[in-house]
Amino acid sequence: MIRDRRVFLTALIIPLLLLPLASSCFASAANVPCDLNKGPYVDRVVFQVISGQDERVLAIQASTIQMDYSFFDPVHYATLDADPDIDIYTATRNGYGHLTINCRDPPLNETVLRRAFAFAFDKTRLTAEMLDGWGREHDSLVPYPSCWCIEDELPWHYYTAEPEIGNALLNASGLFPYGPDGWRTYKGQPIEPIEVEAPLCAECITVVIPTYAVDALLSLDIPAVKKNALPNDYLSRLDNHEAYDMVYFAYNFYGNDITELADRYYSANADREGLNPSNFKNATFDNCLPQFWNGTTYDEVYNASRWMQRILHEQVPLLVVYENTYNQVYRTGEFTGHVPDFRRYVTGPWTMRKIHRLDNTLGGLVTVALPNEPDSFNFYATESAYSVPFSEEFWPSLYSYDPNLKPWPYLAESLVIETHADNPSVPSGHTLFTVDIIQNATWSDGVPLTANDVAFTFTYLFESALTGNQVEPSLGALEAAYAPTPYRVVFEFNSESYWHFNHFAFQYIIPLHIFNNVSGIGYAGWEDWNPVFNLEDPLVTAGPFILTDFERGEFYELTYNPDFAYGVNRYQDGILPPPPPPPPPLPRFIFGFIIGVSIVLVQQVLYDLIVKPAIISRQKAKDIDESVLL
Repeated sequence: MIRDRRVFLTALIIPLLLLPLASSCFASAANVPCDLNKGPYVDRVVFQVISGQDERVLAIQASTIQMDYSFFDPVHYATLDADPDIDIYTATRNGYGHLTINCRDPPLNETVLRRAFAFAFDKTRLTAEMLDGWGREHDSLVPYPSCWCIEDELPWHYYTAEPEIGNALLNASGLFPYGPDGWRTYKGQPIEPIEVEAPLCAECITVVIPTYAVDALLSLDIPAVKKNALPNDYLSRLDNHEAYDMVYFAYNFYGNDITELADRYYSANADREGLNPSNFKNATFDNCLPQFWNGTTYDEVYNASRWMQRILHEQVPLLVVYENTYNQVYRTGEFTGHVPDFRRYVTGPWTMRKIHRLDNTLGGLVTVALPNEPDSFNFYATESAYSVPFSEEFWPSLYSYDPNLKPWPYLAESLVIETHADNPSVPSGHTLFTVDIIQNATWSDGVPLTANDVAFTFTYLFESALTGNQVEPSLGALEAAYAPTPYRVVFEFNSESYWHFNHFAFQYIIPLHIFNNVSGIGYAGWEDWNPVFNLEDPLVTAGPFILTDFERGEFYELTYNPDFAYGVNRYQDGILPPPPPPPPPLPRFIFGFIIGVSIVLVQQVLYDLIVKPAIISRQKAKDIDESVLL
């Protein structure tokens, strides 16, 4: 089980960097091998859709599947733990279940009522009764595994129900006097029952959260009722700042970037679609944001984040109600090499990359249970968590998150970070990131992957945003992305910030020759692109696996990509039959040279025709709406 292992580093050094990044800290889930990228070692991974948890447990016991992508109910723990060929990975969730509170509309616009409610809510009882101890009480809006979390520094906690404190706060405020009927009023006016909404789910914790919330409000003599709602309905209302009181749902963090904490509670976002669903406004919180956004060192940003967490803890725009423990199950009788991962736990891309047979030979089939089918293979448009494992296997990025949430080079080979102080040619206040990429990456259709693809990716993000594609708000600070050579890309930001690296490093890279606006999918086609489910739409990728077979709603088969940049030699040591003899070397060399040079030249022409004009346009006139969020 992962416990509190927090490592504070004075400098984050990425392998092969020419200049270190700003200092940072990361949690520790696993020892990271120096050949982390190398693999995959198995032939195929098949994701099999098995919707019922009991059916997935039976499948793992019967060896029908090797692992389960989802998390099992601890009620099955003893049974699974008794099997000598089954291991269980246990970790504190990098996320939490919570109640989002509408801070705009009376009476919950009053901080004192939200604080009183927080004191009255019984997290300890919920953890004991509903999680059976498989979780922890938590208050900070940053999850406990994150090195940014200040849970242990908070001056008080909302763990055990203390309605006497809540009632004392309400009494002292004078805002909630009692009426003749024995209920509290708001400034002398009756309070309409506060509605606590959650989706109806007979087999999950969501069905009881409203009960605990209503109990807390009733203990304060505030009328309250439970309300069942469809997730799409209330999430839409939250995105569009429509009416609600309290809504339960869960949230996961998939990295160590907490900039969303600022976006979710910044006062200026209280009326922007998809941002600040609590409608929270607080000047003191806003005053912390310039240092949080524009700080260039870990210490500057951490200090700002500490104050932000303390303010949110006092103001309660959102109440964390539990942080549960995740349990994932996998068989050990045939394969080993599973990689614990704070981002995707033990069924993530690093496990798929490193898993191998017990006798260290290559090959084999790994079957993974998936609770639901993916809704789309378009990573720009998907709304399903079950599309994620496919995107992570198909699409490259400059950097990945390693198992400890630390940046790990993927396409990047070296990085230089410069400001005006380092290089007078960099405009004052700007930051320049120069990334050299590996030269053996290839798209699955045989076209070389070059820096032109990388630069085009960011042009595509900005141009497609004009037709609704959601883009990271912080990319508004990206002044230019261009490729001075086929294997070097430069990012110029018009400010200095600790966070700029995160805003380009982990973005999926797309092929210029497939997505370009002349002969490809085009900027306006991002939403209609529906690969796999529409056989006419191309799926040209560059990850460790490629899709080779599927039956919608049944299974999705991935096979190792023989052209993957970090792939292993499968024709050695007698593991697989040797390849046929090569043709005479001179003609083969000449043919390969001509094809390779031709492809690179075609890419350069597309880059000159499409990317460069868009960069110039971006530098001169583009004003991307920063309310859109990736």
